[in-house]
Amino acid sequence: MALGGGALALVAIVGVSIGGNGSPDDARASETGDSILADATTIDASLANSGPSDIAPPGLDAARPTDCLIEPSQVVRVNSGVEGVIQSIFVERGDVVGRGQVIAQLRADVDRAGSAAAQARASNVHGVRAAASRAAYLDSVRRRSEEISEYLAADAVEEARANAQAAAEERQAAAEDQRVARLEYVQTQRILAEKTVRSPIAGIVTERAMSPGEYRGPDASHIVTVAQVDPLNVEVFAPIAQLGGFAVGDEVTVYPEDPVGGEYIARVSVIDRVYDAASGTFGMRLELANPGYALPAGLRCTINFDEPATKRPRQ
Repeated sequence: MALGGGALALVAIVGVSIGGNGSPDDARASETGDSILADATTIDASLANSGPSDIAPPGLDAARPTDCLIEPSQVVRVNSGVEGVIQSIFVERGDVVGRGQVIAQLRADVDRAGSAAAQARASNVHGVRAAASRAAYLDSVRRRSEEISEYLAADAVEEARANAQAAAEERQAAAEDQRVARLEYVQTQRILAEKTVRSPIAGIVTERAMSPGEYRGPDASHIVTVAQVDPLNVEVFAPIAQLGGFAVGDEVTVYPEDPVGGEYIARVSVIDRVYDAASGTFGMRLELANPGYALPAGLRCTINFDEPATKRPRQ
């Protein structure tokens, strides 16, 4: 309507100009004005006949292919729980690693020596046996003293009781020391285990951040990075027109970009509950099985919502 109004205003100006004089130039201007008026009338009629649904707002075109991105399901920065100098790293970038596989080793000579000492203290039973024998002897002295207390001085009987009580406490202290030594041994064993760095997931090494000989201190964020690529995550921003058309568990066809190409079936695992009003989209995450790591991560892809998705049984 704004375009039609502008055209009519222009025609009015031309008409006023023609009315002012009757020269041939004015006649040609009149013909031009008539042509503009006809074009404006055609545009107004076209706009009047078009409905609101003919122009889809951004994000509401459900028929258009939707872009997506294939990503690793997990990216883990593997590190050690203790500080130390890196002795060996057994993997390189691009290597395939399994869950629990040893990927790095920190120097642990001092820790192994401390563990051996703790083990020796924990296994030493002589102190406990000596304390138990002494406690048993002094307890027997106390009993004999009490039996013949009428023939002994009161101080002698009290001394026998005190010695027996002290010996019993020493026996308990020796047993407690051995228990603490065993706990220290367990602690040193766990420290040694932390010096051996294992991969928490199965995947592909994407980065080796440190090298043998470097010190892994409190500021070191990680030693290597491992990406899990089976399964893969497919991050999708779907048009709001598809809202309610999918549920967790539904299957969707994914088309990776060239030169990989092909068709892959992924399953809906997450549907966001917070939408993007500016783009008219909502987020979905699909889980794509990738046995043998045949499909690389980091690919762009598309999902065509024209094709019917395989629905899971509704409950």
